[in-house]
Amino acid sequence: MKQLPKDIQFCYPWRSYQKNVLDNLDHHLQNKHLHLIAPPGSGKTVLGLEVMRRLNKATLIVAPTLAIRNQWADRFTSLFLQQKDRPEWISTDIRKPEFITITTYQGLYALLQHDVENHDIEEMDDLEEEKLSIKDTEKQQAIDALFQQNFQTIILDEAHHLRTSWWKTTIHLRNQLKDPAVVALTATPPYDVGQAEWQKYIELCGPIDEEIEIAALVKEGDLCPHQDYIWMSPLTEKEKEPIDIFHNEAEQMKKSLLQNRSFRELIESHPWIESENLIEEKLANYRYFISMIMYLKEIDSEKWEIPFKVMGEKAKSLPAFDLEWAGELLTFLLYRDKHVDPKETPLVEIRKQLSAIRAIERRKVKLTATQAMERQLLHSTSKLDSIVEIVQFEKSKQLEGLRLVVLADYIYKDDLPESDTPLKPITRLGVIPIFEKLRRENPSGCRLGVLTGSVVIVPKEAIDLLHENDLSFVATELDVDDRYVQISWKGASRQEMVKVITLIFSKGIINVLIGTTALLGEGWDAPSVNTLVLASYVGSFMLTNQMRGRAIRTEPSNEQKVANIWHLVCVDSRSFDGGYDFQSLKRRFQSLNGVDAELALIQSGIGRLRLSSPPFTVQAINHNNAMMENRAANRLRLFERWREAVQKGEKKREEVSVDKEALPRPFVFRNTLKSLIVILLSILISTLQAIGEEAYYRSWDELIGMLIIGFIIGVIIAIPWWWKALRIILFNGTIESRMNRVTEVVYSTLFEMGEVNTPIDQNKIISEKKQDGSVYCYLEQGSTFEQKLVLSSIQELVDPIENPRYILHRKSGKKFWVRHDYHAIPQEIGRRKEYVELFLEKWNKKVGKAEMIYTRTPEGRKALLRARIRAMSNTFISKSERKSIWK
Repeated sequence: MKQLPKDIQFCYPWRSYQKNVLDNLDHHLQNKHLHLIAPPGSGKTVLGLEVMRRLNKATLIVAPTLAIRNQWADRFTSLFLQQKDRPEWISTDIRKPEFITITTYQGLYALLQHDVENHDIEEMDDLEEEKLSIKDTEKQQAIDALFQQNFQTIILDEAHHLRTSWWKTTIHLRNQLKDPAVVALTATPPYDVGQAEWQKYIELCGPIDEEIEIAALVKEGDLCPHQDYIWMSPLTEKEKEPIDIFHNEAEQMKKSLLQNRSFRELIESHPWIESENLIEEKLANYRYFISMIMYLKEIDSEKWEIPFKVMGEKAKSLPAFDLEWAGELLTFLLYRDKHVDPKETPLVEIRKQLSAIRAIERRKVKLTATQAMERQLLHSTSKLDSIVEIVQFEKSKQLEGLRLVVLADYIYKDDLPESDTPLKPITRLGVIPIFEKLRRENPSGCRLGVLTGSVVIVPKEAIDLLHENDLSFVATELDVDDRYVQISWKGASRQEMVKVITLIFSKGIINVLIGTTALLGEGWDAPSVNTLVLASYVGSFMLTNQMRGRAIRTEPSNEQKVANIWHLVCVDSRSFDGGYDFQSLKRRFQSLNGVDAELALIQSGIGRLRLSSPPFTVQAINHNNAMMENRAANRLRLFERWREAVQKGEKKREEVSVDKEALPRPFVFRNTLKSLIVILLSILISTLQAIGEEAYYRSWDELIGMLIIGFIIGVIIAIPWWWKALRIILFNGTIESRMNRVTEVVYSTLFEMGEVNTPIDQNKIISEKKQDGSVYCYLEQGSTFEQKLVLSSIQELVDPIENPRYILHRKSGKKFWVRHDYHAIPQEIGRRKEYVELFLEKWNKKVGKAEMIYTRTPEGRKALLRARIRAMSNTFISKSERKSIWK
């Protein structure tokens, strides 16, 4: 077979973005690549199939899971061939390739490599990997058959999976073929990786051709309006008790350190405190060095200022010596400091005390939270109560219209009770425990269902529908509840069972469905879902984004569909940052876009939900949950706010917000002083000359005229200095102009390096001042990657210095009026000296005079240490923040 049968076509009209991509297909494929980014539910699969149809060549499709692999085959058969049976020239078995062959990344790796390993896959239930049972003697035959198909089109579905070593296998396959066209589709490109890994990704997938935003698809009506909500819970009393004990013991431990005379003498006599040498050691263990200074300041020791004086710096304010810094100090002191004998009396006793409260993990002292505490927050059974409350709330608002899905990582089949045993307390978070919790408490009479690869539970009313779909199954009544039956099936694949249970769910016979993230979290198509509860604690943005995609699909029969997406978080009321679970959720929200809770604005970040700030007391938890309920109840208001917000913008833009104190300030004093001195000297000379020739002047008017002439001459002579000062004031006078100039320097440098493709004269840098005095900046044009690269480089420049290869040093004044500023030269620019010199040339021209310091020399290390200590002193300056905004 050399081409597809004629008269194959898609049976529905194209969405606007799909039509735009197809209209420009020839242009996109000029480099033999099509790289498309679009959110879950946007129709990437059918678009990929249409590209395959138009290219009309032998095609290999690679998907992340077996379910999605089969979905590709089903979509082409039903939506393009418009028939029920799959033709023989479509194969889902890579060992028996056909004109169209559909496989998984795992299957491709298994065939082309000697070993099959688990690559960066979370350990979750229901992960269905493609396992090829093939003998070594037959493997080469299968490989030969694969290459004999001479695939000229490769489609990579959910291409972000290529961040693993599967990339090597796929690139090897492409290189063995004769210049095939590569079509890469993904919802979550790996923007957060380093430059080297990004280049690998682009090498295979090609540069991004089209990036379709959720807001654009909601605007077109291709995705439904939706909102993220957070339901907080405190630890249960049983969970809280050991954590409270640990917090109290940690505080007592810190207090004893502050009162320990021997420990104080040990720190005060440390060679790092009084010596200006050992720079390399101090930099390599900088946080330890700072923690010593902070400890000395906390106990009012005069020696805390010595390191500043030794380096010629003024002692400034420092952060408080809290439990986190106490942990830093003790970790290095007990296990890594070669200048201290760990067998000294105070350290031996301190180690015993730390061991007694279990604050030492893998030779690291943890006084804020141990790994056991972090796991307790993630796995807290208080989340079970949260699910019950959410289900009860949503059922009371949506009544029979409710279609709620709960996704969890594990099944825990053993938690299903049997008739001859008493009911056990529910002690963990998983599919069966959630089902049991809801079944026992039965909120508002919901009809529950369970859908996993190994356990399926449905209400008795669903049995007739199972029969109607010709499934061979056995229904067994639950021992403890005759309203439900457990389904065991024969013959049918689990994909068929998923289809049928999805149909039952859409009809409302089941209105609360509990399943696994592995089976339903990616690729599951259920447009009727209008409420999603994420009971998963796998902290991956990509997985979270995929799971959110289950709820935001449009439903043809419901034009005003609005989806509520609930995130569960257990907070530590005594933690200043809310605890590990909250911080993990906060990081994931950095890449999740949605409408602001108060403004008609679509942006990323947890700030858009307007939560109160941690620490979270019980009152704050209840307040936040009540606020979430109040918002979630008004779906019509959310629908209208989305409609207003999408009309206000035209595309997603990356934006960085910077504290005004973090921006480089213009140095005008030196130039202004020089020009004033020259002008005053000129006036003085003219005055002395006038006085010496007083006999020749008959009036004061003539004397004043002489002074004016002196002033004019002085101004002319001082042009090089006052013009430079004036230019700095004009172009850097406002915070917005300073932001613009800094961004211009970074942008133009990256462009000349070849890292940014859009010329600066074809772009526009926009900076605006916020009410709090900070400034935000974004680019009018450029790909998302270019925007992220430029803005992340600006963040490196203005944020506290870490350990860059080069730093920028600016100095103003002499003796009594000396001022030093240090900034990190962004990592991408600091890779090569010529790039740094290019950056410095542009900086001197647009911002002001500066010098570069290479920090890998002895003198450079000393300057870097001074810069880092200075940065640590500026604790009142907020770090920059980057987010995505539709505008």
